[in-house]
Formats: sequence, C-alpha cells, structure tokens
Amino acid sequence: MSQTSLVMGLTTLAIAACVFLFAWLNGPEAIKVFKRFERVYLERLHVQLDAIYSRTDPKRYFYRHLIVVVLFMFSFSLLLGPLVGLLLGILAFMWPWLTLSKARRKRRERIEEMLPDALVSMGNSLRAGLTLAQALDILVDNTDPPISQEFGLLMKEHRLGLTLDEAMNNMSARVKSKNLDLVVTSIAVSRRTGGNLPQVFEDTATAIREIGRLESKIATMTSQGKLQAIVLGGLPFGMGAMIFWVDPTMIVPLWEDPIGWVILFFIFVFEIIGVFMIRKIVTVDV
Repeated sequence: MSQTSLVMGLTTLAIAACVFLFAWLNGPEAIKVFKRFERVYLERLHVQLDAIYSRTDPKRYFYRHLIVVVLFMFSFSLLLGPLVGLLLGILAFMWPWLTLSKARRKRRERIEEMLPDALVSMGNSLRAGLTLAQALDILVDNTDPPISQEFGLLMKEHRLGLTLDEAMNNMSARVKSKNLDLVVTSIAVSRRTGGNLPQVFEDTATAIREIGRLESKIATMTSQGKLQAIVLGGLPFGMGAMIFWVDPTMIVPLWEDPIGWVILFFIFVFEIIGVFMIRKIVTVDV
C-alpha cells in the first residue's frame, strides 16, 4: 500500500471515528435527529410507493437504503478518498429516488397512452344509456392497469362518500398528468353546463391523440440534443479510462492526492449541472 493510500485510509477512519464519537456523546439528540429524518423519509417514500401501487415495505426499504449508502461511502472513501466517497454516497442516496421517479413517470406515460381509448369507451357507454358512474365501472372492469387502478380507486372514493368531482380531482392530483387534468376539467365543465358528455369525450380523446403525436414529433427533433448531452456527459469518464489504460501514473494522482479529490468533486458537480442544462434546453412543453 502506498503512503498516499495509507493517509486516505487513516483520514477516512478518523472522520468515521469523529462521527461515532459525536453520536455517542450526544446520544439522545442524535436519536431524535435520526427519528425525525426517518419519519420524513418514510412519509415521502410512502407517497412515492403509493403513486406506483407498489407493496414494498417502506421501513425495510429505508434501512436497506441506509446500509447501502453507508457501505458505499465508507468503501469508496477508503479507496478514493473522503471527498469522492462523500460524493458517491450522495449519488447512492439519490439513486432510489431517481428510480422511483422514473417508474412514476413511466406509469403516467402509460396512463396517457390508454386515456383516449378509455374516453371513447366511456362515451359509448353513455350513448347506450348508462350513467357516468356506471360507465366508469365498466371501464374499470374492461381495461388493464394502470388506468384501471386509478379509475378503480376513484370509484372506491366515490362509494365512500366523495362526489365524482372530488374523486376525479383526487385522481388528477395523484397522477399529475396534463392530459388527465384536461379530461377532469372537461367532465366537470360539461356536467355543470349540461353539455353533450359523449361528444366531449370524443373531442377530448382526439385532442389528446394530437398532443401525443406532436410530442412524439418534438421528441424526434430533439433526440440529437439529448444524444449530445449523453456524449458530453460520458466524454470525461471515457477519456479518463483511456488515459488510465495508456499511462496510469498520469491520472492516479486524481484519487491519491487531496487536490485531485477537489478536482474530481468539481468535475462531478459541473458534469451534473451541464447535463441538466442541456436537458432543460432540449425539453419542450406542449
């Protein structure tokens, strides 16, 4: 083991010892802070898991995540230094939230894909002489998740005493979809003004399909910009790997020297900022 690696290991162990000593000397306060963090984490996690209809135990998820983050930080702190370990620990902490957010976005996109056909189905049911509540029941029974899950929960809330408008507003708040907001608003306005609800459903379905077609066209036109973000984001890591393969002594000081730790920290920060800025530029709201 080199002298620099030994210094990094001792520094990491010293920081860990200071953290544990502080927690031991301030036991009650540290426990209160941890319990408060756990409560906030579980509340947010419960909302995220409910949004994707996951049956994962939030408390078990929390402790597994915490153990992985601590092991991640400690291992990479010993290998690459405290600053790099801290940065990678932060990324490990963020990763499950990014995964849950992606799963929620995919579920919302699937609902939006199924929404036009669902509106046509409800319009046909209304033309057959059924009420809106009956049309919703038929939709729940004859469609696949995730849209059947959302409308099924809507009908459960309605049977428990909420009005249809209140239940639809709750569904809109859960899904957070612009297209579903359009549907809920259209239904509410049509019911208040006595409009032709089946025709409203057909017109709304047509509008949603046109919006989807336009979004697909925009996604195709901006795909080059997104590819540039991926290439530019991965270029420093690719160049670093190539330099390490050709001459490791040129790049090893980055994780064996404190100045290198600072350089790596700012590289990661500016990488994240740059990728998010490019994605912001190429993202077009319809």
